[in-house]
Amino acid sequence: MNSTLFYRSGRLFANPSLTEGMSRVLDILGNQDVYNENLTPQEADNQALYSDWASVGDHLILAAQELASDAR
Repeated sequence: MNSTLFYRSGRLFANPSLTEGMSRVLDILGNQDVYNENLTPQEADNQALYSDWASVGDHLILAAQELASDAR
């Protein structure tokens, strides 16, 4: 599978480092919960819509590649 595909699905989730992950074990109150935020609701909608359609395009590319490899 192409490694450039399917990178858009986790856009809203933070990607903590190892040390941040270890410190979250001790974070009882949840003060370290950080998510990717947008300035306006419209910006969030636009980015989510773009991400959704880009993911659809990724799946179409993958399906076309599988069909081409099966035809050989």
